[in-house]
Amino acid sequence: MSDETELNILLKSWHNALKRATDFDAWGQPVEASDIYSRLSKQLFEYVNNKSCSLFTKYQKRTLEKVAICLESRRTRLSENEAPKNASVDLHNLRCLEETLANLLSDNRDEESKSRFPVEFSSADDGSNMQPNLSIDELETLDDEFSGTGKCGLLPKPFPVSGKSFLSVSIEHIGVKDGSQFLEPYISLSVRDRNGQCVDPTQDIPSASIKTDKAISFHCDIHIQKAIESLPPGFAIFFEFKHFKPKKDFFSTKCWSFVEQDEIKDGPIALELYKKPTDFKRKSLKLLTVKPLFLHLYLNLNH
Repeated sequence: MSDETELNILLKSWHNALKRATDFDAWGQPVEASDIYSRLSKQLFEYVNNKSCSLFTKYQKRTLEKVAICLESRRTRLSENEAPKNASVDLHNLRCLEETLANLLSDNRDEESKSRFPVEFSSADDGSNMQPNLSIDELETLDDEFSGTGKCGLLPKPFPVSGKSFLSVSIEHIGVKDGSQFLEPYISLSVRDRNGQCVDPTQDIPSASIKTDKAISFHCDIHIQKAIESLPPGFAIFFEFKHFKPKKDFFSTKCWSFVEQDEIKDGPIALELYKKPTDFKRKSLKLLTVKPLFLHLYLNLNH
């Protein structure tokens, strides 16, 4: 699938999600609206902050960042149950962002025009007011406040796209010797093409709190952000088991595993564990141990 097709699919899903959120907002359903605002802003921030993502230009990422900041501002206002005297103004301007997302790829304005953004928000006495046309420089302070959102954390479930399948992975537990001795153990997930290049945002699950001498339990769900159909042929999903080494003051990879494209189907799966370093090209695989130790997952394809 070409990058342009993938972008159109992605932008369509974001546009539809924002439309649902503003509809909920207008109908007086703040809980439902806030949930979508939160999920959408996290996804936009991830694409903005992912340096390996080449799908969007610098200007497009800048625009997405501003949209995400506006959504987060609106979500905060709804969650704080602020007085709704300016709610209609906020909502009117948020609807302008629907067109911004829809036209992101076809925006051919000159650079001077591109320096203006259709929505402004700022911290005022009565809440986050939105007014037309905020320059790039005027948003610098707010950009700094949100610029670190979502980096290497867990991302929300992607918004559905007609005819596309999205994968959710439930990481159950990993069998390891002396599991209770590991400090702050966690698993890092990345999706790679045949050449080992990352093709989806990397996600790190929270550190496990349930540890025994034979296993470490996580019980954590991770949502792959791209549709299965949008990933390159022959891709694989990698799982790196990491833990903290206080004497060296860094996190080290203990072992790793992976799921290949043709292994992806609904249901449980147990993966072999391999010795480090992680080989993202899958050329040299050496088992961690001859003992029956595995990474246990549950795969769920959402159509």
